[in-house]
Formats: sequence, structure tokens, C-alpha cells
Amino acid sequence: MFKTTMVNTGLYLKKGLKMIWRGISHLAVSWPKAFAAAVALLILSYYPLGGLLSENIDKTPDYNLTRESEQQSLTVETMVFLVNREVNEHLWTANLPLFFPSYFLDNMPNYQNGIISALAATATVIGEETQCPENGREKALMTGAAELLKYPGNVWLFAPDNKLKIAPSSASQYRKARKLLRDYNRLLPAGQCFWARDNANMRRFIAAVRRDLYKTADRLEVQIAEHSSDWIDLKADDLFYYSQGKIYAYMLIMKAWGTDFKDVLLDSGQYENWTKVIRALEDGVSLSPAVVRNGELNSGMAANHPVALGYYMLRAAGLLEQINYAMKGVSFDAD
Repeated sequence: MFKTTMVNTGLYLKKGLKMIWRGISHLAVSWPKAFAAAVALLILSYYPLGGLLSENIDKTPDYNLTRESEQQSLTVETMVFLVNREVNEHLWTANLPLFFPSYFLDNMPNYQNGIISALAATATVIGEETQCPENGREKALMTGAAELLKYPGNVWLFAPDNKLKIAPSSASQYRKARKLLRDYNRLLPAGQCFWARDNANMRRFIAAVRRDLYKTADRLEVQIAEHSSDWIDLKADDLFYYSQGKIYAYMLIMKAWGTDFKDVLLDSGQYENWTKVIRALEDGVSLSPAVVRNGELNSGMAANHPVALGYYMLRAAGLLEQINYAMKGVSFDAD
């Protein structure tokens, strides 16, 4: 019986291959049909193959970035690098129109938007801390960069609120922000602007990052509470990758910030806790599920990746709060 089944399977397979070959041979002798089939195949493969080749969720954990002088900021240099990487070296995918194969991507665009969001928050803090006594226009370099980085990431040609109104593209605005960041960093050695590497400015940055992490974790919590019982949650991956892009950017920024403010961290005895924050963010960035699941919390089978990511975000935020208390000279009870 087994032998008969194998023979029948072989016959069916042989018959199927013959039918396929006859179809290909028929197309080969009919140039119009062959051309139409080639065009159809090209169209059908354009989006999936093009999207697959375009997608690049870059999680490189370390870069050997340097600054030209001690007065310059490694944090700002890192921000310049990230904008250039996502907009110029990689394709900015969040604003591409229908005729681009990456139009249907959603994970990479959300990841990129998360990166830019973290850069905008950091630029806002540095702009508020910067003092330029003689020229307010120089101070506007960083505040201007922060505003440009807050520009919506989905603008290609038309304004989001009015499709008949021409608007600058997201990529062009971020390129302008990169130039302002670079110009700002060049001003620091000349003494035209001052960015104090002190305890107060350190705590302002910590407070801003902590608020942003808590806010993003709240969004994850809402998504989990409202949709973890859904059979399929099509929005979970969007929020997951947006959040992961944000903590990826903060991970690199905090590594650079730790260099800029190393003396402050050492004087306060918080350098070890700072490395723990970075490690928590690294663990969150390392999550790479094949499919993002927002499974029921009491399920023994379904994974919940937003919960896992949220844990590392809250871990980092809690450590930042501990560092903030220590820098203020207040005892912190983790319990």
C-alpha cells in the first residue's frame, strides 16, 4: 500500500511538472503573452521584493564616534550621526508614496519615527540648557533643530492636513536639523555658546527621558489592556517598533551623554547605575520577534512582546529616577 501511494504521488508530480512546462513553452512561442506574463510577474514581485530589500531596522549597538575637541558634545555628534544614518544612508520610509515598493512597510517607518522622536526630546533639553550671552541667533541653532525634528515624519510632498497644499518633506526638514546640530557643536569650542556639564543640567535630561519612557510605556499599557484579547492585533507591531526605535536612540544618546557628563556621574557615585540604564535599554532593543504578538496576559501559549518591551523601559525609567534622587542628595527607597 505504501509503495502504491508513492507511485501515485510520483505520477501526480510528474503530471504537474509537464503541465507547467507546457504553459511556459506556450508563452515562449507567443511573445505578446510572454511579455504580459513578465510584466505581471514584475508587478507582483515589485512590492514584496522591493519592500524586503528596502527594510533596514538598524540596531547596531555601538559606533566609534569622536568629537574634534573636549568642548564639543559627543551627544550632539551622535544625534548628527543618527539623523544622517536614517535620512541619507538608509531610506526614510515613513513618508514614501504609493509608487515606492517600501510604501507598505510599517515596522521600519515606525522604528525611524521613534528614533527622531527621541532626538527631538534631547535637542529640546540641550536647547533649554544652552546659554549664548552675545547672540540669541546662535542659541536658536539647537532650539531650531528641536523644532525641525518635531516635524511629522509622514510628509512627502503635501501637508498632512491639506492634500492640496505643498509642504516640505520630512527628510528635507531633518536634513536641515542635522545641519543646525552640526553648526551648534562647532560653536562650543569658540566659546560663543555655553552648555554647562553640571548636576542641574544632568538632572534636567534625566527628567525628560524618564517622562518620555513613562509616557511611551503608558501607550503600550493601553494597547495591551484594550487589544490583548483580540485574535489578531494589527497595531501592536506599529507601537512596538516605534517604542523600540525610541529606546534605541536613547541608548546611543545616553552612552554619549555619559561621556559628556562623566565627571558629574563619577562625583555623584552614579556611574554604575547609568550603565545599568543603558543595559536595560540594550535588552529592550535586542528583542527581535519574527511576528509581534500582543497575546492575552493569562495565556500559557501566546507571547506578549509589548509587555516584554515595556518591562525594560520601566526598568530604565526606575533607575533614572534613582539616579535623580541621588544627585539631589535625597535617599531613594526602591521598595
